[in-house]
Amino acid sequence: MDLTLSASDNRNHQPTNDSWFQESVVFMWGDPDAGMGGELRFGMHPNRGVANIYAFAVVNGRKADRRLLTDLPLPAGDLLDTELAGFAIETIEPLHSQRIRFAGPDLEMDLTWRAFHEPRTMTLAAGGVSLARGHYNGLGRMTGAGRWRGEPFAIDACGFADHSWGVRRQHVPASRFVVAVFDEEFYIMAMPILTDDGPHMLGYVRDGGRFTTLVAPVDMGYSFRDDWFTPAGCDARLTTQEGRVYRLTGRSVGDSSTQPMGHGKLVTHAIGAFECEGRMGRGVIESSLPRKMPPAQIIELGLPLDSWWVNEEAHR
Repeated sequence: MDLTLSASDNRNHQPTNDSWFQESVVFMWGDPDAGMGGELRFGMHPNRGVANIYAFAVVNGRKADRRLLTDLPLPAGDLLDTELAGFAIETIEPLHSQRIRFAGPDLEMDLTWRAFHEPRTMTLAAGGVSLARGHYNGLGRMTGAGRWRGEPFAIDACGFADHSWGVRRQHVPASRFVVAVFDEEFYIMAMPILTDDGPHMLGYVRDGGRFTTLVAPVDMGYSFRDDWFTPAGCDARLTTQEGRVYRLTGRSVGDSSTQPMGHGKLVTHAIGAFECEGRMGRGVIESSLPRKMPPAQIIELGLPLDSWWVNEEAHR
């Protein structure tokens, strides 16, 4: 954990001169029993003068809304206190709680996010890849109500929120991501990432009133639905820095969505239902598949990295 936070970090940050400096906030939530879930991401590139929104909502297990809005004008306020293209985020308590509203032709929502804990700070840097200078995130609860095609519904889900800022012009080649909440004092955030030099583990567990960091080895098996993108389930053995191993299994529930992250990276997410040590949990399961063979494997085969055998852009 690398950053010291203050309430001012709830606000936008001063951009560098790099055109790919970005700032973004994301909320993800899932309740497998009710089939309720979704994601809302506000992003912007201030030096390019544009903003973007990705939104996905599942109601009763079915896709109720899915959209990617690009090249929007920059919001007038901070990302965590602004309105943009029919969506609104309002901070209730800096770094801890926000109100989220949306009103569209078929779907309306009025939700409240509340974090379980003080935000966890991190800089995503592993295997020669660095993604944005600053991140803080946390797990929590999303509650509220809405109306889809005239029918009211309630939401009481668990999930994840993240605020990041810094230069992002590349992404890790692949990743897997699980947010599993069992109660407000036991939850897991696990994100193994694949870089050019192999897999790395990011994440943490809160159990027994304390946090502990997840470390290698990476042991998170996934199965996939027949669409080839959506994770159908997971079977993980997650190791903490103290050497404790948690066995986590899970499955995806309801409709999923594939989200373009820019520069060719795609992530697919769905509501998640989980089990760990006899306890049932809820949250989100996500996958981003590799787009190329790792360089070490290419070299092992005796091929140059720009060979047409492994690089679709080569020799066109």
